[in-house]
Amino acid sequence: MKRSAGWDTGRDGTVVARLFPNSLAFRLLAMIAMWTSLALLATGLILSTIFRNNSERDFERLLLAHAYNIMGAIDVDDSGKLAGSPNLGDPRFISPLSGWYWAVLLAEQPDQPIMHSLSIDRDGIVVPDSSVQPFDAEFRRLSTLTDATGNNILQLEAQLFVGESDKLFQVLVAGNKGNVEEDVVRFNRTMGLFFSLFGIGTIFATYFVIRLGLKPLFDATNALHDVREGRAQQLGGSYPREIEPLAGEINALISANRSVVERARTQVGNLAHALKSPLAVISNELRSANDPTSTLVAEQAGLMKSQVQTYLDRARIAAQRNVITANTPVVPVLEKLLRVMKKLSPDISFELQKSDYAVAFRGEEQDLEEVLGNLMENASRFAKARVVIDLNGSAEDKSSPSQFSIAVSDDGPGLSKPDRLRALKRGTRLDESQPGSGLGLSIVSDVVSEYGGRFELNESQMGGLKAIVFLPKQGNERRTG
Repeated sequence: MKRSAGWDTGRDGTVVARLFPNSLAFRLLAMIAMWTSLALLATGLILSTIFRNNSERDFERLLLAHAYNIMGAIDVDDSGKLAGSPNLGDPRFISPLSGWYWAVLLAEQPDQPIMHSLSIDRDGIVVPDSSVQPFDAEFRRLSTLTDATGNNILQLEAQLFVGESDKLFQVLVAGNKGNVEEDVVRFNRTMGLFFSLFGIGTIFATYFVIRLGLKPLFDATNALHDVREGRAQQLGGSYPREIEPLAGEINALISANRSVVERARTQVGNLAHALKSPLAVISNELRSANDPTSTLVAEQAGLMKSQVQTYLDRARIAAQRNVITANTPVVPVLEKLLRVMKKLSPDISFELQKSDYAVAFRGEEQDLEEVLGNLMENASRFAKARVVIDLNGSAEDKSSPSQFSIAVSDDGPGLSKPDRLRALKRGTRLDESQPGSGLGLSIVSDVVSEYGGRFELNESQMGGLKAIVFLPKQGNERRTG
C-alpha cells in the first residue's frame, strides 16, 4: 500500500507517524524550532550585551568609589606634606601584580608616586601624557592599559587639591578588566545552558503538542481506511470543529458513490436480463429446427450470450474497483471449490498449500470464484493425476506488498512459451480434443486485470502448467498519530 507523507511501517506492521521532510508535522516542528532558536539566540545576544554594559559601568563606578575613598583618606599635615593611610578593604590591592592598583601622585611629577598600594611597585605606574589624553570637565579621565604581567587594566585618574595646599595631586585607581570578562563569560555560559535546555524542552513539547493536535486527522484517516477496507460504512467518531465538515463531506461522498454503484448494478442487471431472455429464446428455437444453419446460428447466439455476460461482469467490476469494495476470505472459497472439483474429477489429487489462512481478497466473492474455478477446471482437464494450489499471503514480487498470489500447478503436458501467450487470447483452444469454449483463461486475465492484478503462465515443477494470479488483498494497517 502506498504510504502518505509522514507515515511509515513499524516492526509490527502498523503504520505510525514519522517526521518526513514533506510531512505537515515536520514542517510545523521545523518552523517552530527555527523560530525558537532565532528568538533564543537574539535574546541571548541582547542579554549578554546588556550584562556586559552594566558590568563595565559598575566596574567604572567601583573604581570611582575607590578614588573617592582615597581622596577622603589623605590630607596635608602641618609640615605641608601629604599624609594618610588609605585602606580600601580589598585584598586585591595588596596582592602583587594583581591588576588592582592605587597611587597618589604629584601632578607635576607623575612618575614619582607619593604613596601607592602594595600590589604595584613604583616602576609599574604608567600615567598617560595629559596633552595626549586630557582630563574631562570633572577632572577625571579613563584609560585602558596593560601592566607588567599582561593584565588588561582600566585606569581611572582624578585631579584634586588637598587641604590648603596649592599643589595639584592625582589619585590613580586601576582594576583588572579580566574580572569583568570572567563575569561575562560565566553569565553567557549559564544563560546558554539554560536557553539550550529551554529550547530543547520547547521543541519536545511542541512535537507532542503537534502529535496531539494532528491526532484527529490520523483518527479520520483510520476511519476512512476502515471504510475502504469494508470494515465500516461511514466515518464514525467525534471530530473537532475544523475537521468535522471534512468528515461530513467524505461521508456524503461515500454515500454518493454507494448510490452510483447500486444504480450501476441495477442497470447492469436489467441489461443482462434484457439481453439474456431474447438470446435464450433464439437459441431454443434454433435448436428445435434441426438444420445446419440453425445449429450454426444457435452456437453463435450462445457465444453472444457468453460474450455479453463477460463484458457485463467486466463493467460491474470496473464500477466497483475504484469505490468501496467487498472483502472475501480466500481460504473458504478455495476449500469450497476443492470440494466441487474433487467430485467432478475424482481421479485427480487436489492439494492445497497455504501460508496465510487469514488473507482476504479485496473484491467480490463471485469474481474470486470465477478466477479460481477457471484455473482449477483448466488444470484438472489436463492434469494426469495431481493438481497443487499454493496460496501465498504475500505476493512473490516484493514490489507489490498490497497483493497476494495463488498458483495452480498440474502435472500435465504443459505448454511452450508461444502457446502460453496464445492461450490467453479469447476463444483460443490449443487442444480441440478437450471440451470447452476457450474463454476460461481469457476471462481470468480480464477479471484479474480489472482488479489491478497480474496473471502469468509458467512451467510447473511437476512438468505441467503453472498459472499464477496476483490479486489485491485486504490491508490490516492502522495509522497512529
